[in-house]
Amino acid sequence: MNKVLLVIPENSYKSNDFVTAAKKLSIPFSIITDSQQVSAEFSNNIIVTSFDKSITPEILNQLSDVTHVLPVDHSSLIYASKLKDSLTAIGNTKVSIKTTMNKYLSRVIFNEVTDFEIAHNYVNNIQDINDFTSRHGDAVLKPTMGTASNRVIKITKKNQNSEIISKIITECNKNELVIEEFIEGKEYAFEGMLIDSVLYNFVVFEKPVIYTEPYFEESIYITPSDLSDTVVDMTKSKLQDASLKLGLENGPIHAEFKIIDSNIFIIEINPRMIGGLCSRCLSFGLFKISLEELILSSFISNQFKELELLSNYVGVLMLPVPNTGKFISINDDELKGIQNISSVDITVTRNSQIKMPPHGEKYLGFVFSQGENKNVVLTALEKALEKSSPVIEY
Repeated sequence: MNKVLLVIPENSYKSNDFVTAAKKLSIPFSIITDSQQVSAEFSNNIIVTSFDKSITPEILNQLSDVTHVLPVDHSSLIYASKLKDSLTAIGNTKVSIKTTMNKYLSRVIFNEVTDFEIAHNYVNNIQDINDFTSRHGDAVLKPTMGTASNRVIKITKKNQNSEIISKIITECNKNELVIEEFIEGKEYAFEGMLIDSVLYNFVVFEKPVIYTEPYFEESIYITPSDLSDTVVDMTKSKLQDASLKLGLENGPIHAEFKIIDSNIFIIEINPRMIGGLCSRCLSFGLFKISLEELILSSFISNQFKELELLSNYVGVLMLPVPNTGKFISINDDELKGIQNISSVDITVTRNSQIKMPPHGEKYLGFVFSQGENKNVVLTALEKALEKSSPVIEY
């Protein structure tokens, strides 16, 4: 009998949703985590260990009946891949995960499989950055092995010698920063599933609200997107080519991309599902099946289950962090009262310290909307963004 191992990192948004999905589907599962909080919440069939330590024979013995290894969040990808290799289970190898997470190596592959061959390089000081921008113009600076938008910043002539960029450089060791050409265009996100190296897609999100320069903090996602089926199929084909070259084989995929003159520019591919609580805006079929259920069902059965979205249009707003300081409050009751807002989840604890971009890794929370058309959903989420007014003490 197939059994899935959920690899749950500390502070993951997704632990409840995946455990709920596994129980609902009656899928045999175990949990391995580096979080005492997760251990306390789910007391049965759990192993608690540091993801930085070697995998012991005792742990492998406890997991000997596991057939599939699924990382639940970004910070468990590497450890999950080590377990997959050690258990010879279904999942993605350590080599493929490390290549995919490496922004320099993955860009080499994206250049090979698409019509966009952009310049990119490691940078270790301001002079490296200035030399690059003098040759290639506006650029994006990002950690080689970074996550989300943390320490990701657009470089222009106005800010290339700024204090914040100097600070990012000093925080990194040699070759821990990559710079690449900035490609202008509207962004999209592809949510899919790899099964034996074949890529299938659940949904494609469009990002109708442009990020606030020079940072790349996410804002609003809406699906269905404005892309035609032909463009989506072309995107899926290019993403599958890239995934094959990266060595990815099985599991969820979250890819970010732009469409420029009918060509796809791949920003990044992540061997995991969409981050945060964003998946909660999605439900499929008449029985309101969650994305986590679809992922687990496809993963454990080795068969992709395709279902239509339950609502015509859905969207999510990731509430941005406008300042660094102590989070005091946000007017979530007012947000819930906005027409076509279906729910609000504030995920930051009151009186906790939060950081604004480019050093922040969290959002204040998530606002969800559904409606008959895209404009209704977009209007509701834009109004929520405008009215959120968080109180943050310096």
